[in-house]
Order: sequence, then structure tokens, then C-alpha cells
Amino acid sequence: MLKTLKWKRHALLAAVLSLLFWLGDTLVDSFVFGRRSFAEQFLDPEPFEISLRVFYATLAAVFFTFLFILWEKGRKVETALRHSDDLSKIFFGSSRDAICVIETDTLSVSDANSVFLQKYALKDAQSVGSFPELLARNGLTEQVLGQVAACAGGAAPVSFEISYRGGDGGTCYEEVSLHPVGEKQQDVETVLYVARDITVRRRSQKMLEASEARYRAIFENTGTAMAIIEPGGTLQTVNRGFEAVSGFSRSEIEGKRVWTEFLQSPEGAGLDQGTGAERRTFEALLRDRDGMLRSMAGNWAPVEGTQQAVLSLLDISAHKEAEEELRKSRATLAVAQRIARLGNWDWDLCSNALSWSEEMYRIFGMDQTEFTPSYEWFLQTVHPQDLERVVRSINDAIYNSKPYQLDYRIMLPSGAVRTLSASAEVTYDAQGTPLRMVGTNQDITWRIEAEEALKSSEEKFSKAFHASPDSIVITRAVDGTYIDVNEAFQEITGYSRSEVIGKSSTEIGLWADPDARMVMLKLLNEHEHVRNLDVRFRVKSGEVREMLWSADVIEYDGEACLIAISRDVTDQRQMEKELLESDARLYMKHEELKNVFHQMEVIRREWEEIMDCISDMFILADQFGKIRRFNRAVETFTGKAHRDIVGRDCLAFLEEHGLGEHLESPGLELLHKESGKWLVVKRHAFPNAEVDGSSREVVIISDTTGIRRRNGYEAPQAEPELSVVN
Repeated sequence: MLKTLKWKRHALLAAVLSLLFWLGDTLVDSFVFGRRSFAEQFLDPEPFEISLRVFYATLAAVFFTFLFILWEKGRKVETALRHSDDLSKIFFGSSRDAICVIETDTLSVSDANSVFLQKYALKDAQSVGSFPELLARNGLTEQVLGQVAACAGGAAPVSFEISYRGGDGGTCYEEVSLHPVGEKQQDVETVLYVARDITVRRRSQKMLEASEARYRAIFENTGTAMAIIEPGGTLQTVNRGFEAVSGFSRSEIEGKRVWTEFLQSPEGAGLDQGTGAERRTFEALLRDRDGMLRSMAGNWAPVEGTQQAVLSLLDISAHKEAEEELRKSRATLAVAQRIARLGNWDWDLCSNALSWSEEMYRIFGMDQTEFTPSYEWFLQTVHPQDLERVVRSINDAIYNSKPYQLDYRIMLPSGAVRTLSASAEVTYDAQGTPLRMVGTNQDITWRIEAEEALKSSEEKFSKAFHASPDSIVITRAVDGTYIDVNEAFQEITGYSRSEVIGKSSTEIGLWADPDARMVMLKLLNEHEHVRNLDVRFRVKSGEVREMLWSADVIEYDGEACLIAISRDVTDQRQMEKELLESDARLYMKHEELKNVFHQMEVIRREWEEIMDCISDMFILADQFGKIRRFNRAVETFTGKAHRDIVGRDCLAFLEEHGLGEHLESPGLELLHKESGKWLVVKRHAFPNAEVDGSSREVVIISDTTGIRRRNGYEAPQAEPELSVVN
């Protein structure tokens, strides 16, 4: 249609030119040559003149029309070129790619767009300078310049990818295109450099690959029996879970069996369908290889764009357990929110409906059953001093897409003031209309209180630092320079605070033993603390004092420092030395006494052995009259074992064995009726005043039967008469 209109215009132009030529020729013939009048020449021309005029008018019309067409084409080309330049400038300025123009002879950048300038933090294109210097920032000089040389030398576009480490520490990827500016037959003087950031695409590609691997891993290891169903119900692919519940291997299932062979008694599942046209959930009984039935919960879902469907089967009991775990998880989340004092909320910006989690009601001190939250009510609870800041942050989040995170105070109905840490963001539809705002509120009143407590603790530390009787110093961990010392340090060492601040212990010569300082540094490097290390300090007077030194690495004013506590134990060490000498003397005395006791024990043993060889009976009783020691003749006479004699009452024991009369008449020779022997009992008491002032007794029982027989006395047959032996 456009071409038709243009040819009509050209034909009209030719007709107008012909008419003008006709008029011009008529005027020349009438006024120049004077042949006839203008009216006669124009209205009644001669046939020969008509043919000439028509011929020349046609030639003139064709000639001028051709010139007009050429002019119009040139104008169109110029317009198109100008339009192309405008489009190029618009593309160059609005493109999201980093674009610059490189001069091949000097490798300098003659022009660059805003993205390129922003990428390299440049002010304008004139401040770019050398292109290799920009590449050197990312270590890409050789790689990119080689491609620039290849593009300029071959006069052909070159595309390649580069990667470098970005400012955030991650790897950045760019797709670089080099386009020569100029003809192939001529030298390429400029090259257009276009760099497109494909970091997001690369990362998305890696994420997609990882996602596919995850989904494949989920399909294989999800623990649920899953299968992909072909039209007609054939099992195309099954996972390990399906093999486990069915008892068949993949080679026996895939492409050979229909899924309805495994399921029975469905409840509205539509098992007769081949692939299923819609998603559905059902319950069925699965029969495994051994013929056992188990109740399963099935889910049927078609795969969009295909005729396949995905079947998943889950044991109902496991599903119930999962529901119970989900319930517990929600309960745990509620408990976790309550413990963390963290609540979440959702504000529907279209309906202005605000919903809170359970913890939000506890934070604001409201009853969930009697209160409905609203944005207007929330603003009323915000502390007046923080209200403007909160409203501004909410408006920026809604209208400027700026997620906010801020701390502000609220005033509860009870009058209490709490500090909240809030964060929120807004979601939008495709047209950019805000739909809803979601966020969290955490009660951080405890943190504010903790900060106040920390300030109080720091104040207490300062007081304890200066009031401590032990020497306390704070030094930099890097160079050991003293940052602060307490009064006890000044008193012990004799150095004033101004004499040590800014200096190290080595500069003032505090360590009397340099080796001890090296041991201290080694322990700090290994354990980051030192406990009760014995060191020696040389104080200002030159005296060497023994110290018990402990230290810990701390953070002080944002830098690593060392806090060291040392206690002067010089007097204590002297007392310990004297105590050791005293212990040594006591040990010598102990050894001497030990030798004496050993000799006494030897004497005692020899005495007991001697006593055991004597036929007379000997009994030793303590101050309470209990039998402590006796010889073997007592055991023989009484027929009792040692354990049955020791500890018995001495007099009762002797009376029990028929020696009561002998005890009443000590020193007299009396007949012992049970044994028929003549016995003499003697009792000797001796004091034990050197121990406890008590007295002990020795009972000696002598058998005189043999002596009487040697003297010619016979024992009477009837009752014996008692006689006294002098």
C-alpha cells in the first residue's frame, strides 16, 4: 500500500512537471519568438509543437522525477542513519552490559557507557585511561588483550568467557564479545568491547544442576515408593522404595508390569485409568512379592506437558507418624518462639488484615481470644519518640521496596516498656502493586538490660581492678605494651603508672629470668591462658621478688590483649623453704623413732617367742581387765583358740576354767580338779603412768605337779587337801 501511494505521488509529480514545461515552452514561443499569442499557443497549438512539447515535457518530467527519487532515497538513508545513530546511542547508554570502545593502536578507551564506568568506579569516559590497567585489577590482562589482538588482526567478532574473584569473595563470570569497527580490507582501528555479567546465570545453572541432582536423589532416597507411569499404566521407572515395598527388582518391574497389579481395593482411586488426567489421592492395599498386604496411602499426579504420571505410595502408619512429628514440630516452633521471644506477623495490604503468631500476643501482652490486631492499634503502642522512625521505615518498605530492620520501643497496656527488634519485607504482584508485608518481632528487652548489666559489670571490674591487692596489668597481645596497671602493681614493683604505660615488660627489665618469659609465651600460644606460673620479677629497687603469675587473652577496646595477675609470694616461698627444712628435720627424727620402734618390735617378738616356750601360763590384762596378750600354754590348758580368748574378761575367763579358788588364794598351791594338776596363781599389777596413768595386770599360773612328784607327794584319791607352798 505504501509503495502504491509513493508511485502515485511520483506520477503526480511527473504530471506537474510536464504541465510546468508546457507553460514554460508556451511563454517562450509567445514572448520570445513572437509567433503567436500566449492564449493561442496554449489553447490551440500546432500538431508539431504538441509533439515536441509532449516529448520534451516527458523527458523533463522523467529527469526531474528521477532526481527527486534519488534525493528522496538519500534523505531516507540519512534519516535511517541518524535513526540508527540515535538507537546506537540509546542502546549504548541504556544497555545493562559493560560497553566500551578500545583504540587498537594505544589500547586506550575512547568511550564507555555508564555500566562500564560504574563497574570500574570511574567518573566519566575521559577518566578511563589505559584499558590494560583496568584489566589488571582482576588479573585478566593477558587473557583479554590476546582476544582483542585476535579480533583486530582477523577483523572478525570474537566471543569468550572470563571469570575472576569479585569483591564479595565469590567468583564472577562474564560473557565478553569483541566486534571490530571497520572493513576487513582496512586496518581495524577500534574494537567494541561488550561484557555481559552472567554470574547469576552461571550460578542459576549450577543451582539447576544441583537441584536436578537433589531431585534425583530425592526420587531415589526419599524413603517413599515412587514410580513414573506410562500411558496404559506401565511402570516406566521405579525407585528403591518401590523395590523395597514390592519385593521385585527394577529389571522385573520397569516396562514389564502395570501398576494396578500391585494395588487392590482402592477407594475411589480410579485404578482403571491409564495415566490419569488430574491429581488425586487414594488409599489402597499393596500386595508384595510374598503375597503380603500392607495399607498404603497413594498419590497420583500427572506430569505437565506429557502423558506420564507420577505415583507415590506411603505406608499409612508412617504417614501418621509424620503427621505426629509435624504436630510436634509446630509445637516445638511455638516453644522456640516463646523461648526466643520471637513472633511473626502477616499484613495483607489489600484487605488491611493483620495476623499474628501466638508469641506476638504474648509480646504485646494481649489475649488471643479477645483481641484482633490491626495496623492502627500497633501504631498506638509504639513509643512516641520512635513512632516517626517506624512509620518511615514501613512506608519505605511498601513504596520503595526497602526491607527494613530496626529496633524500637513499645508501650504495653500495663504501662511497661519493651524494646523490639523488627524486620519485614513486602511482596508485589506482576504490576508492582504491594500485596502483603511479612515480618518478625523479637523482644530484646533482655538484651538492653544485659547491656546495662554489662556497663555495671565493667564498672565493677574497674573497681575490682584498682582495689585488688594482687598486681593486675593489661597489655597488648601484639607487642606486650602496657595499657593499664593497678595500684598494687605500682606498690609491688615501685614503678609509677606513667613510667610503664606505653612500654613493655622487657623495656623496663621486669623479668629477672628471660627463660621464664619464653615459657609463658609458649603456654599462651598453646592454651591461650597461664595459671599459677612461678616467675621472678626485678622491681625498681633492684630486689628480685618471687611472683605467682596467671594470665588470659581477652578483647579490650576491640583488640586482643593480655590480662595478667601476679601475687607476691616471696614471703610465702621463704616460709615454705623453712617448712621444708623443718619437715626434713622431722623426717630424720621420724626415722630415728622408726628404728627404735623396730628394735622394740623385735624385742616384743623375741619376748613372745620366749613366753611361748615356757610351760607356765602368762596372761596380760589391760586397765579394764580384758585379756590383751597370753602365751601358748594358756591355749593348751583351756583348749581355746586365740580368737576365743583375746578380749575376754580375765577373771571371768579363769573362773570359767576352774581357777576361781586359785584367784582367791594367790601364791598358794591348789589342786585343779578338772585337770588333776597342782597350780599356783600369782597376780602382779604394774602402772602405765607414762601413757595414760592406768594400771595393767599380769597373771602367772605355774604347774607344780611335777615338783610334788619329785618330792614324794602323791595326789590324794579322794578330795585333795589344799596346802600352802612357801
